[in-house]
Amino acid sequence: MIQSAFTLKTTVRSLKMIGLMGAMLSSGSVFASGYHFGTQSASNQGVANSGAAEVMDASTIFYNPAGMSRLEGTQVSGVLNVIMPDGEFTNTKTTTALGKATGGSNGGNFGVTTAVPHAYLTHQINDQLHVGVGMFVPFGSHTDYDAGWVGRYQTLESQIKTLNLNPSISYKFNDTVSVGAGVSVQYIDGLLSKALDLGTATRNPALSGNPAYDGKSEVTGDDIGYGFNLGALFNINEATRVGVAYRSAIKHKLKGDLKFTVPAQLQATAIGASLKDTAATLDVETPESFSINAFHQLNQEWALTADYTWTGHSRFDEIRIKATGRTDSVTVTNWSDTSRYSIGATYTPNQTWSLRFGLAYDQSPESNAAERIASIPDSDRIWYALGGRYNFDQNNSIDLAAIYVQLKDSNIDRKPLHPSEAAAGNISGNYSVSSITLGMQYNHRF
Repeated sequence: MIQSAFTLKTTVRSLKMIGLMGAMLSSGSVFASGYHFGTQSASNQGVANSGAAEVMDASTIFYNPAGMSRLEGTQVSGVLNVIMPDGEFTNTKTTTALGKATGGSNGGNFGVTTAVPHAYLTHQINDQLHVGVGMFVPFGSHTDYDAGWVGRYQTLESQIKTLNLNPSISYKFNDTVSVGAGVSVQYIDGLLSKALDLGTATRNPALSGNPAYDGKSEVTGDDIGYGFNLGALFNINEATRVGVAYRSAIKHKLKGDLKFTVPAQLQATAIGASLKDTAATLDVETPESFSINAFHQLNQEWALTADYTWTGHSRFDEIRIKATGRTDSVTVTNWSDTSRYSIGATYTPNQTWSLRFGLAYDQSPESNAAERIASIPDSDRIWYALGGRYNFDQNNSIDLAAIYVQLKDSNIDRKPLHPSEAAAGNISGNYSVSSITLGMQYNHRF
């Protein structure tokens, strides 16, 4: 039936971000694997996210709340990241549901340049107890292909935005062991859209893939979910620290609307009658993560950092949209859990300047062309990071950082893996993706 043929293809993406600065900003893509945003501070960005055990500033709330035990007085950090992705698709043999070559462009640069803020505040109550709060973007992704691209029946635009409010507390048992914990209140907002091959639905082979007979479906929704995070920091000696941190999965049930656009020549037909706007829901569970990291002061000028982070991306095995009066629309994803390995170095020639360098290898949860999704065309990546801090005085500093992320060239050969995907046809082609992320951060101690 037409109803099942045109249920939507789905992908998680879109999150309304209400930044601390009071702006609504879109989340960027093509930085960290899956739909992780990738960085929550410019200071740690400079060492490719390997510096959690160093405890550079109040952004430790995100990386390891136990790190607050090393911060004196009251401290604030405000961060702005700008992500500039470059994503290109090259078609090889994309076809409609009838096996006819789908006409259209390669989709242009589907990455979206985005600016995203984060902010943190910590306060020392006494020598043992610290409290703090962070507001940051843990997940975010945005792809936007040209309207007439060859893969339009699988995706046009896909966006995920999140905003996480994270009150936290830390307790220092002694000079060796500190622990921390936090609660997360996470807002998520998503948008998915794709073209509908209504020419094929007419059962006239000559109209299959004809742009004049394309419709469109768009799903939007949002939700608030709750989670927690834990951390511990161990001072091995004066020069060496090791930290561990865990951030829980968060369950969401996005509620919103499914809306259709139908070309004028089909609005009075049975096809048009079957495509009526309705309410829709989408279950999303953002993944848990576990990190272990280390810091070692080699000498007065040089320090080394390292981090390993595991992420439970396998929770994302399908995207299932439930719409009132329609059969479920299911996109099979079958993502795998991932690991990220990062190392960094900090050079501090004097009390005014610090220079940072970092390198990371980040695994992709998408492992093969048959299950890759065009809305999140992911692959293994390498991060090259450079950053620095300038101390105006002992209470004020600024961090600047840049990361170049190069994804391994990949291909896609996505055929329907569920009956509800049948009308989307097949996408076959190659992806070349990279991005540059700039970070700026201001730190103040009261």
